[in-house]
Amino acid sequence: MMKYVGLAFLFLLVFGRWIMVQHRRRRFSHWWQKGVKAYDASNWVAAEAAFRECVRMEPIAAPARRLLGATLARRNKLAEAEEQFRAGAQLEPRNAGGYLDLGFFLASYVPHRVEDAIEAFAKAVACSPQARTILASESRLAPAIKEHPKFRALF
Repeated sequence: MMKYVGLAFLFLLVFGRWIMVQHRRRRFSHWWQKGVKAYDASNWVAAEAAFRECVRMEPIAAPARRLLGATLARRNKLAEAEEQFRAGAQLEPRNAGGYLDLGFFLASYVPHRVEDAIEAFAKAVACSPQARTILASESRLAPAIKEHPKFRALF
């Protein structure tokens, strides 16, 4: 009899945990969708609030950190934006996208940090040689970056 009580208790624990995880996923998905919708509508205040909630719920969600960084950059909160971009890249160290986002942020919002932007681009290329194609076709990069010897060495 005790064996069955123990199994029933174990089942309830596992099932209860599963329900909690499902609820958390739905909440994260709700805030994520709300953030993306606000971002697409250029509603930076609402996007920031939604992505902050995503990061609070899932601190290791790199895409949420990267979109929070992009939103903060739009709101001219550059130091915090850089922190979020760096965290997003570090959470997925083999994902070129995180380093590309960091590099484009630095190139666009902190143009005097050419070396840092190029270092981020170099990490992206190290993760994925296809990042070269993205960099080569990017027309928004300033001449200071495109003509830099370290940037040219990436190709």
